[in-house]
Amino acid sequence: MIEDAPNVVTEEGLRGLLADGFLLEVVCKEGAEKRHNSWHGTWIIRAVTEDGRDDKILVTSRSYLRVREFKTIVGLVSFLADMGCTVASIPLVEAEHALHAAPGQSSAPRTRPVLVKDS
Repeated sequence: MIEDAPNVVTEEGLRGLLADGFLLEVVCKEGAEKRHNSWHGTWIIRAVTEDGRDDKILVTSRSYLRVREFKTIVGLVSFLADMGCTVASIPLVEAEHALHAAPGQSSAPRTRPVLVKDS
């Protein structure tokens, strides 16, 4: 089934792509809002090449191709830390995004325009 969807990647596959030089892109799908002492919104993760020509969306598993969404900043930052990111740049406005490199690739998060589409 994963072969039928070459534009998706699992968490395990994402680690391999980051090691190969892909960048991790955090995309704000639904604007964030503060509720009490926590921020909530909807963010997705994409693996992208430096030139932006190849991108893969993070999915939940190989057997169930559903886009993995993060609903809180705490969950998103935890995921980024697990991926090896030592700096987390989180877009708070819908359709904004931030790029992160794997350790040893590049030090600073970067931004660029991106189109967000519903599945």
